[in-house]
Amino acid sequence: MMDFHGIIYRGVKQKKDASYQGRITNINPLILNKGKLSGSWRFAKFRGSSAVPNKDRSLLKVTGSMDQVLMSFFPDSTFTRVYQDGKYDFGQYSYDENDQSLLLTANRKTEELKVIIQTSPSGKQRLLVEFMPGNSLPLAQYGEPIDKYMEDPFSVQNNAWRIKPDAPETKDEIYDRLINYIGHNASILRAAYTREQDYISWEFSKGIIKVYNVGIGIVPKNEVPEAWIDSFHSREDAMECYALFENYLRNAKHTKHNSGNWVKDDYQILADIREGLLRWQKTGVRE
Repeated sequence: MMDFHGIIYRGVKQKKDASYQGRITNINPLILNKGKLSGSWRFAKFRGSSAVPNKDRSLLKVTGSMDQVLMSFFPDSTFTRVYQDGKYDFGQYSYDENDQSLLLTANRKTEELKVIIQTSPSGKQRLLVEFMPGNSLPLAQYGEPIDKYMEDPFSVQNNAWRIKPDAPETKDEIYDRLINYIGHNASILRAAYTREQDYISWEFSKGIIKVYNVGIGIVPKNEVPEAWIDSFHSREDAMECYALFENYLRNAKHTKHNSGNWVKDDYQILADIREGLLRWQKTGVRE
């Protein structure tokens, strides 16, 4: 296993058409079915040598900057958008197949994008989002749809921990945020196991969990990502969350898992940790 910039390789032979970040532009036609998009998509770099000027606010609103955003679409017409710097939003989407128009509604604002479906001579498809004539961004597939879409790592349900609160949180609220964050990380491993991925990426999920083969730990305090800290109301709240997780790892009883598949085992460890924290919160075991 190799851990490099948030990418963990499973030590198996990689698929010929997959790069380390899963930038696969050829997609199955079922990705776009009956007006519904599915799966997670990363905006790849601009096509051609010249980038769209920064003054194009419609582009910056969607991507923030080049190659820095992950968008996920789900059958209930919800979508989530995660930036590498930790920024996050979610909302509703609709797709008009006749006009090839994608409508994204979040934070009481609606964005309309032109979506182009291209078919290669071999019959494979890819999606392009056009911001102005001659300038488009290819959507690179980052994760295939999961049958139980609410279990997807980037579903709305699994990303409540990213929503920055307007006021300091109580200990119970910080517990809830930690539990949701751990559930999100567990779902990353579960999805990787289900999809039989050759790589696992925390590029859009930077935080305090350290994954081993086999085992779960916590990153040193001086290495806690700012993107994770910024999801809290304050650094103090973030460090209280860190202390809760650290305390649990040190003092709780942990079940060993040794199935021979480290991804499956680490998923189970995180699932156990999540359940253990729920028990601690319910029974008032805090210190």
